[in-house]
Amino acid sequence: MNKVKGRLRVLSIQETYLDIVADQLEDIFGDQIEVLGTTLQELTMETITEGEMVVLSKDILKGITSPFIPESCQVIVAKREVNVAGTREIANVPIGQKILVINDTYEHACEAAESLKQIFYGQEYIAYNPIHAIPDQIDHIVTPGECESVPGQFLNVIDIGPRTLDFNTVLEVSKQLDLLYDQRSLMNRFFKSQITLADRHRFEMTNEQKGQLVMDQVSQYPKAAHLSEQEIDEIGEKIEEHGFLEESLAILAIYEEGKRNFKSFGRVKVKVKLLEKDIRLSDQQLRLRLEVMQELGLVHARQGRGGTKLLERGEEFLHYHMNR
Repeated sequence: MNKVKGRLRVLSIQETYLDIVADQLEDIFGDQIEVLGTTLQELTMETITEGEMVVLSKDILKGITSPFIPESCQVIVAKREVNVAGTREIANVPIGQKILVINDTYEHACEAAESLKQIFYGQEYIAYNPIHAIPDQIDHIVTPGECESVPGQFLNVIDIGPRTLDFNTVLEVSKQLDLLYDQRSLMNRFFKSQITLADRHRFEMTNEQKGQLVMDQVSQYPKAAHLSEQEIDEIGEKIEEHGFLEESLAILAIYEEGKRNFKSFGRVKVKVKLLEKDIRLSDQQLRLRLEVMQELGLVHARQGRGGTKLLERGEEFLHYHMNR
């Protein structure tokens, strides 16, 4: 008889950060616990059940979320650090360089700068404060996955990818849930999760560039033109070559729901909604399906807070199959 998995609930304000943390925890602990992610906007009195462990993305969420968390639930606050697996370019920077660290907020920029200082101590790090002038003679710009926050005139930008959970947070989760890992195994899983997230960020950056090319191609189609039945069949055949047409249609339907309700769904939310349809996909499987659909001009898989966008071709393709 299989042992019932414990449940760990991640609560976050931003869905982008929720995706990162939930994926990292699932990568580390997925064989022993079920990891669920919920944004503050989605939180209701029924969301969290007795006995779940709750990981808060920020300390300030304690007061806001406490009425929604049963007393039997253990609660910890996540701490973040720079993902070393994404810092190879910084390792190649000559000693003594002046590096401006840009994040989505000044507070987060300070945290990232301090984290970098502890790793690459031969550089001078300055946290970017948007209300002050940019310091003179900056050698490099470093951002943890927040290129949208970098002023456009800078070209020497190193994107090290989003910050991840620190090892102490992972260790605390393991201890609080009495998970059977020795510290060496846990450390190895932690490093693996960092490599996975760094690789995913590089993949998404490349995929976003491909997506922009697709968008440029799609924008050249005549506005009044609709997909012909032959084009729809060809798209379906290309997806079916990979063996996931029905899953792709389910994913398109989820993004259409989001578009209709003016919502942007991250991967965690999409996977939850797929589970409601009895479709269980790993993060890698979901990314593959999005990549194929992006190449076919059905979606634009964007990085960061923008999320994945359903394109008109995707809607037409979905509606054709829904109305068959």
